Amino acid sequence: MTIVRVQHIGIAVKDFQGTLNKFEKVYGLKARDFRDDQGKGMQHDSRILLGNDCWIHIVHNWDPNSRVYQFVENVGEGLEHIALETDDIESDVQRIRDMGVPIFQDKIFDANDGYEAFVYPEDGIGFTIELIQPHATSWTYPEDVGQEAISDTMGLLRLHHIGVGVDDLKSACERFENLFGLPARDFRDDQGQGMQLDARVLLGNECWLHIVQNWNPESRVNKFLQERGQELEHLALQTDTIENDIGYLNENGIPIYQDKIFDANDGYEAFVYPDDGVTFTVELIQPHSHSWDYPED
Repeated sequence: MTIVRVQHIGIAVKDFQGTLNKFEKVYGLKARDFRDDQGKGMQHDSRILLGNDCWIHIVHNWDPNSRVYQFVENVGEGLEHIALETDDIESDVQRIRDMGVPIFQDKIFDANDGYEAFVYPEDGIGFTIELIQPHATSWTYPEDVGQEAISDTMGLLRLHHIGVGVDDLKSACERFENLFGLPARDFRDDQGQGMQLDARVLLGNECWLHIVQNWNPESRVNKFLQERGQELEHLALQTDTIENDIGYLNENGIPIYQDKIFDANDGYEAFVYPDDGVTFTVELIQPHSHSWDYPED
């Protein structure tokens, strides 16, 4: 199994145009590549580029039999899956099958965006994983997009990490490595006022999965777990102008969690909740010199 990178993060929404408007109004993130010919003609979708060869894939689907529609009905709007790009999907899927783990509909789909296969939350670590191998008709990351800010109004540069809340860190990390060949590293037990275990899984394009187990009943992550269970919890977007960004949000009437920028070990952090932004929590993060970075090796 060779995972190349995280290619995209899928979000499922009820109001397609309304969600796109919120992304642009709140974060200055513009959608592109609009389609209305996917999902048997019962889907609207587009994407928002995240700066490091990956994107958010925004999907509204009204086919009652579709995977995305059922997610919205059963769970609600929000972060629905992450897509891991592979260079050998046939071997990867066969390896997962040999472990006795089911693949959605037991097939590799030849879709417009590539060859695709899905491992469901109950068989993974609480959220859907898409394996994708691009082909000739697939979206690719535009070559003319440089390293400038991805936002028209804020200093957002790229996807920094994807936050996941779990009940058992050790078990989740072992399961993820067994399924996808991606080991966890940088384990910590000194975060969250001593009531948190966390680690990260490098995803190949200067971002990572941040896996967190927290048992502080007052913490943001624990409250999310109690309400939603194991699931994708937030996206963290890196900025180099966090004070200006929060000033911009305040000027536009967008509240941030506890009305403060946290000086945490991983950087200066601020959070915009779903009801005030888009359909999921967004963390703005400006790393310190001592914060986790992406290893050069």
